[in-house]
Amino acid sequence: MFKYTENGEYRNYFDVKKMDSGQTIKIEFQEEWTKNIVYFNIFLVIKHKNKSTYPALEQTGKDGLKGLIWAKNKVLEFEKFIKSLPRYKNSKVIIICRWDDNRRRNAYYYGLSKFGYKYGMIYGSKAIVKEL
Repeated sequence: MFKYTENGEYRNYFDVKKMDSGQTIKIEFQEEWTKNIVYFNIFLVIKHKNKSTYPALEQTGKDGLKGLIWAKNKVLEFEKFIKSLPRYKNSKVIIICRWDDNRRRNAYYYGLSKFGYKYGMIYGSKAIVKEL
């Protein structure tokens, strides 16, 4: 089940899990609206509590693929969840996945392409996207 925080008129949906290694994994879907399109940017962070909030370009996960598989399942769960909310019934919903480096890009695309995600341009930069 996803929790959310309100940031003005936008909502950020998230879920958190403590992994077997003791690290915490968090996935967040940050909402952004245009006139009749809602975008959700995916943020995935794996860290120890005493580290910075976003350790970019670091080898952070000690659980190998377990964290990525958990995140993939959460993305698929989020797709169903978001379609069920009345707030988004009359809007086009686009989920966006970005990356820090080519290794992450390849891993994310490999995991998500089987579920209808493809490369696209969002706000002038390349991303992995899916329209619901």
